Amino acid sequence: MTNLPGSTQIIPFSRSPQGDMFFGAGAYAEALARLQLMVTNSCLGVLTGEVGSGKSTLIRRLVQELDPVRYQVIYLSQAGMKPRDFYGDLLRGLGEEPNFYLSKSKLLLEQVLNYRALQRDKSLVVIIDEAHDISPSMLLELRFALNHQMDSASLLSLILVGQPELRRILRMNKYEAIAQRIHLQYHLSGLTAQESATYIRHQMKQAGLTTPIFADSALSLIHSETKGIPRLINTICTHALYEAKRNGSEVVEDAQIGRILTDAERQRGTAM
Repeated sequence: MTNLPGSTQIIPFSRSPQGDMFFGAGAYAEALARLQLMVTNSCLGVLTGEVGSGKSTLIRRLVQELDPVRYQVIYLSQAGMKPRDFYGDLLRGLGEEPNFYLSKSKLLLEQVLNYRALQRDKSLVVIIDEAHDISPSMLLELRFALNHQMDSASLLSLILVGQPELRRILRMNKYEAIAQRIHLQYHLSGLTAQESATYIRHQMKQAGLTTPIFADSALSLIHSETKGIPRLINTICTHALYEAKRNGSEVVEDAQIGRILTDAERQRGTAM
């Protein structure tokens, strides 16, 4: 494999996949369709998934596909986000300066949203990432935005993105009012064995590498060890390709994958 990675400038299994390398099959196609419905229906939606399952890639793809003439996207991601952070970032995203007093910032946001609705301005898409980690007071504060959303004239989509813990949190009694307003939700699980193999081949093809490199036995072991989590697949495949290039191997076998996994356990003290 002396020509790997070849003339292409695309890394097949980069940690942060490029938008044009998005794998839109199976569960990921369904997840993207749900996200698009959340936006077109101007509703509250929830996307959950394990770390490395592809949530961020899906959100990037969603934003790429939204018409900037029709939609304005505000992306919020802050560990332990509190109401003051929420209103401040949201108002700044809308071109307004938040007030020192929280109550006045809330009033200003309401006025801005009402004005946008009257002017038939762009629909607003608010994405809150790492939502499993925002403060309890912030989750309760979302009722304010949701109350505005209930206005038929409002064109506001609110999408909560987080780890599986978010689902458990939203089932708590104190968040029942919020849970009842969730119109669409989707949990992103790992790829199936077939999807994992297709994903790997897809990434190789997108990078300009059309010759089969991973043996079926290697593909099977990769899926077994990663449970179909794309980020883990990317990590293992990247190590495998560079080792194959270094050794001049034309095919990646399961034995090579096994050595990579063993080395990862030895270096990190945990399985990859």
